[in-house]
Amino acid sequence: MTEDSRRVRVVLAAFGCALAYVFAGRLLARGCAALPLDAAGQSFVLHCVLAPVAEELVFRGAVQRLLQPFGPAAAVVVQAVLFAAQHDPAGMAYALGMGLVLGALAQRTRRVWPGIVLHILNNLLVFAAG
Repeated sequence: MTEDSRRVRVVLAAFGCALAYVFAGRLLARGCAALPLDAAGQSFVLHCVLAPVAEELVFRGAVQRLLQPFGPAAAVVVQAVLFAAQHDPAGMAYALGMGLVLGALAQRTRRVWPGIVLHILNNLLVFAAG
């Protein structure tokens, strides 16, 4: 396999993971809607527990690691852009910033769990602010 074909496969795999999360996120939302909780409780579980864990595993765990052959900075930037793109238009700029911070944290620590904790705390603050 040539270097160019390897890079194409890496990019396709990374974009595939990001695209798959769009559909997985919808499944998470439907699953939360089936929980025996009121709407606020379902929203809490989805936005403050499930989404942060899933997003960190997908974007910083899979996508960023897949993109490492392009260099650490490119991997962080591209995963952050893909992360922001799957958010609502009103929150894209904030999500891009958080994606860069969480990506840099994952790059530095080589772990996803610190990002999971930070992501959960961020979403808790946003949730509490209403």
